[in-house]
Formats: sequence, C-alpha cells, structure tokens
Amino acid sequence: QFKSFKEVQEAFHQQVNWMRRNAQIDNNLYEQKLADMAPTLYESALIDDCIEKGLSREDGGARYNNQQTVGTGAADAGDSLTAIKKLVFDDKKITMAELCDALDNNYEDYDNIRKLCTETPKFGNDDDFADEQTAWVTHIWTSEFQKIKNLRGGTNSPGGSPMAGYVPAGKVVGALPSGRLAAEPLAPAACPSIGKDRSGATAVLKSMGKIDNIEVLSGLALTSRISPQVFRDEEGLKRMADLLRTFVDQKIFHIQFNVVSSETLKAAQKEPEKYRDLTVKVAGYNAFFTQLYKELQDTIIARTEYEL
Repeated sequence: QFKSFKEVQEAFHQQVNWMRRNAQIDNNLYEQKLADMAPTLYESALIDDCIEKGLSREDGGARYNNQQTVGTGAADAGDSLTAIKKLVFDDKKITMAELCDALDNNYEDYDNIRKLCTETPKFGNDDDFADEQTAWVTHIWTSEFQKIKNLRGGTNSPGGSPMAGYVPAGKVVGALPSGRLAAEPLAPAACPSIGKDRSGATAVLKSMGKIDNIEVLSGLALTSRISPQVFRDEEGLKRMADLLRTFVDQKIFHIQFNVVSSETLKAAQKEPEKYRDLTVKVAGYNAFFTQLYKELQDTIIARTEYEL
C-alpha cells in the first residue's frame, strides 16, 4: 500500500525502532540474570573500580560499562531499498505487490523480476544512487541502537564486526528485493554484498567513504581480497600503497586484506592437510582456512579478487 519511497523508508525506520526496543528488553533480562546468578567475582577484582565500589562488573562496578551491538547485512538492506526505489517508484517497471509476490515465492517462476532486481545498482561500486541507501541504513541503525542503556549505567556502542555470523544470519532471512535468494549468506560486516562489487577496489573504498564511519562507535569491518600477483613487482606495491592512501583519505574506520588466490583456496578445500597453515580474514578476525566449515569457506572464495 506504499504510495511513495519515503513511506517505505519510514516503515523501515519503524522496524529498526521496534528491533531496538526488543533488544533493550532482552538485554535487561540477560544482564539481570547474570548479576543475580553468575557474578564473576574473581574477574571483577581485576577490573578497575570494582573493589573500590564493592560491586561485581555485572552489578556496574567497572569504571566503563558500555556494550556493543553487532550489525551485519547493511549492504543487503541498502541494495534492497535501492531496487524498490528504482523499479517500483522511479522507473515503475513493477508494482510493490508483484515484488512482494516474487519475494514470498523466493523468485520461483518470477525470473524476470529477479533479473530486474539483480541488475539494479549495488553498494560498493561508487554509485551514489545505491550508496546513498546503504549509508542511510547504517545511519538509522546506529542512531537507534545508540539509545540502548544497560543496567550497569552504560550505553550501547554499535559495531559492524559479525565474525562468521553473516552466514547463519542469512539462513533466517528470506528473499530480498536486491535479488538475493532466501537463506543465502548476508554481506560480511560492512562489505558489499558478496560478488556485487564489480568496479574495482578503489570503488569499494569510495562507497565506504560515503558512510559516516565515525558514527559507528565500535567500528565497521571491511575485508578485501587482493591478488598475490599485485606484490610481484614494485609497480604493484606502488598501487597497493595508493590504495591504502585512498582508504585513509576516505576516513574509513578499518580494512583487512586477504592476499590469496581463488585457486589456492579451492586447492585447500580439496587437500586441507597440505594447507594447515593457510590463514584468512573472515569478517573481523583471523582463522585457519581449513578449519572453517565449507559454507563459510565458499563465501570467502566468492569474494571479488582484485588485481589493482
């Protein structure tokens, strides 16, 4: 029944507000149970001010009592809003009812609509039309979740480092207007949706620079795959240095690199005993590649490998 894209955004904001209120209730119940049933007395004694106050950290004895809420899939939400804006309201190629029917059926028998959704602009390609929505989604999430207060007197600090959580989180999310099918992994942390960044590593940084990275108090984790060939000669090293300068100039919070080829990763899947020391960046942490479950391995292989 939406009459304008503005109404869609307002409805999205209301849903985030609803999630924030539920998160506040859940957090209060969880923290009260910890304080009542499982106070960590020894560890509290090692934390500043707990002894002076005579309180465990669970009861607010620590000097600093903030907490973190981790978000993932901002690019999925942003790309979906971009598709709705372009296809339903700007170009009027489909109706909202047609889109909802396609999503309810996971695009089965709606190949034409999915093709339209998949071809809309995506975050990570320095396209203002798409980047605007992901930046807006991130702002709405951070501004709402910063309102959460815990029982220890601290405030919430939103952050985008979900570790490997973007894979299981995707399993409970249905089909999206971005063209993503139900149960597929979400975008890793602050990264573009997997495989949708097709305009180069610099374009990803330009897109990330449009997000207010400072507003996300606990930081946004951005992971990038760089081909090992880049480091074969001095010119490649120069391009890598230029990329890092772009990262700094765009005022982006964080970036981590996987310098490993798809061929090496696929070989490690087939013969893990030969690649026990192969480490990768997942979404905020390092891990031995062969110790990750296959579905998570596949998402790392599927990420765009840049030649610079």
